[in-house]
Amino acid sequence: MPSYLHPGVYVEEIPSGSRPIEGVATSVAAFVGKANRGAIGEPVLIGSFSDYVAEFGDISDANDAMGLAVQAYYLNGGGSAFVCRLASGATSPSSVSLDAADASQTGIMTVTASSAGSWGDSLYVRTSNPTLLFDLEVGLNPGTFSVQERFYGLSLDGTRGDFVSTKVNGKSRLIRIDNVVESLTLANVAETDLTDEDSNAATPDTLTIQDSAPQTVMVVTDITTGATPVALRISNVTFVFDMEIGEQQASVFVALEKYVSVSMVSSRDDFVETVVNDQSALASVDVLTGATAAQYPLTGTGGAQLQGGLAANPTAPDYTGLYESTLRKYRDISIIVLPGESWAADGTGNSVISATLSHCDKMKNRVVIVDPPAGHELENANTVATMSLPTSTYSVLYYPWVAMANPLYHPDRAPDEDKTLLIPPSAIAAGMWAKIDGKRGVWKAPAGVEARLTGAAGLEFQVENLEQDQLNPLGINCIRNLPNYGSVFWGARTLSTNADPEWRYVPVRRTAIYIEESLYRGIQWAVFEPNDHPLWSSLRANIDSFMNGLFRAGAFQGSTAKEAYFVRCGLGDTMVQGDIDRGQVIVMVGFAPLKPAEFVIVRIQQKVGEER
Repeated sequence: MPSYLHPGVYVEEIPSGSRPIEGVATSVAAFVGKANRGAIGEPVLIGSFSDYVAEFGDISDANDAMGLAVQAYYLNGGGSAFVCRLASGATSPSSVSLDAADASQTGIMTVTASSAGSWGDSLYVRTSNPTLLFDLEVGLNPGTFSVQERFYGLSLDGTRGDFVSTKVNGKSRLIRIDNVVESLTLANVAETDLTDEDSNAATPDTLTIQDSAPQTVMVVTDITTGATPVALRISNVTFVFDMEIGEQQASVFVALEKYVSVSMVSSRDDFVETVVNDQSALASVDVLTGATAAQYPLTGTGGAQLQGGLAANPTAPDYTGLYESTLRKYRDISIIVLPGESWAADGTGNSVISATLSHCDKMKNRVVIVDPPAGHELENANTVATMSLPTSTYSVLYYPWVAMANPLYHPDRAPDEDKTLLIPPSAIAAGMWAKIDGKRGVWKAPAGVEARLTGAAGLEFQVENLEQDQLNPLGINCIRNLPNYGSVFWGARTLSTNADPEWRYVPVRRTAIYIEESLYRGIQWAVFEPNDHPLWSSLRANIDSFMNGLFRAGAFQGSTAKEAYFVRCGLGDTMVQGDIDRGQVIVMVGFAPLKPAEFVIVRIQQKVGEER
């Protein structure tokens, strides 16, 4: 309570009790299964097919179910999606170890593919411009070396900003760099007099400098005429180093000149020969021709191939593990697509689909779109009955498979590829759901002439009226070719059509999910509030406002709000005193769902002329 301690005017803000409930997203899809590359067991959010290619790679071949499914999803109106790559058992990324160019050391650097799987075995890396800095290229096809990524000016010096690990790791989508051996360019020379090597007083004093190979790389010469020997000290030895020139006085080195961060690369401004010889009054430097003093990584002209990648195809326990540990935390997901998985024609089912259905039944906020088997024609009710399809209200099936343009076909580069590929319909349907949701709302059935497939070149089987008479009552949503419209979705039922007819229609099930999830998130504020009339009144008001907004948008049946929905909450209505004593507040929300007009019946009667 506020305290009023002195006379004056007090301004206070009083909560209005209005807490608007926002509608949740209704068409966020999750694609779960095998992918070429990318993080394993971690949902990755994408917003376009190019995002997918960047994270998981382009479509590799006609069997790349995940890539083809994601492409079809976005081609037909898909929006945000999570891609969950799975693999079974032991996994390992491809890698290759690079040796030093001067053969002084093996294993100077390890190049590893960015994620596990055999995809990395197609990668090659090569180095170029090898001096104290080098370039690294990542590519494909060693014959022509198709460059995918290129990194310039890398070093093996961990103290520099151009350190190879720093510049590559986190920036490359294809590789990472590990186990870098930071090579020294020079052996440390500390407080050493230049020596008169041939004992000839007329010859200038000199000192030869070696690298760690060892290899003579530089000669320092005394250019003074004084009797005091010139002393030299080299420190901070990496790919650049510091050089001090001075005198040795009573065993103490006295620096007279200092050159910081000089290198042995003649193309650089900090080349030690240029810097010292232009400025020093004590000594001159000669870098031997061809002496690089660098142990840059060595690769062949075609590059070094990464090898050893491994990622086995996922099994049902991998899907279950993902659902229980990770995907249940992502409440935005409302659609699940399983690329590469279809229900068996002989009725034996599919363990992956069954695990996914169990997850959807438990979560109650997402639907799995099941694919029929390829090559299996559903001619009548008997063929459907043989399949023993699931009857969950959270499962939907579309039929048949759809022929779409083969993204791998090119008349010049790949003329032997088929021009079209058969694509399972689940991803196309998920994209269509997202498009219809955005245009009309989740309560609009994603079917009819408005639901025309994009990119369809044909259908695996043709469905006519006779076949659909048999399939529609069983919840099989057919895709049909209609004159003047092309391929369209011509069904909007769940697989619970007969088992649980209350949830027969896709828009009814999805509208209920939308309302339930929106209310779940929108009334979290009520937890721990005093369980009495003010709370009940506030809940009724806020939920009623949300439901009324849906009514005005055309989401419910009924000409008035009273006919369309109700919201109840109160003692003696939805609760008894025992509920309140147990800390429970119970709200009852009902709505009259819109059901699609599946059967438009036009009755025509001939008007017979009457005599006057």
